[in-house]
Amino acid sequence: MTKLGILGPRHTFHDIARSKFLPNDQYVLYSSFEEIFQALKKGQIKRALVAIRNSTSGMVANNLDRIKKEGFKLIDQYELPVNLCLGSKGMMKLEKIKKIYSHPMAIKETQGYFSKYSHITFVASSSTAGAIDELQQNVKEHAAVISSREAIEENNLQLISENIEDHPDNSTTFSLIEV
Repeated sequence: MTKLGILGPRHTFHDIARSKFLPNDQYVLYSSFEEIFQALKKGQIKRALVAIRNSTSGMVANNLDRIKKEGFKLIDQYELPVNLCLGSKGMMKLEKIKKIYSHPMAIKETQGYFSKYSHITFVASSSTAGAIDELQQNVKEHAAVISSREAIEENNLQLISENIEDHPDNSTTFSLIEV
């Protein structure tokens, strides 16, 4: 079977899209879009599933431009509804949270939800699932993460709130590409 490259770690929205759209494909997790594009160019993978656009936040990185510039073939697209959740190491009220880790797009997609909590500092991470690693390494209390329900549950975090995205019809379009 053809190997597929996706943005990791497990339980990112890329991984969730892959599990729904291409559940039987063998896959390799990469830590950045740059690594995915390089692996595709070098023939280390045959295809990649890459986010290109979020319905509320707009274009994801410069992925669509990169796909065109590199001459990759767009084979198919998949639209994933994105439901964002808030999780932490222990149950706590929003008023007590001082720091939230997440991907910049997820932070942007929840600004309305957090608008009453100006005391919260947001820390950008490489992915929503990767933000959990940062949360786990944070020895200070009063920190949380914006991520998928799957990632929060898989990492044994407490689910504080779900569906915290500002727009209930929030979705991300993923492109299946190859050389």
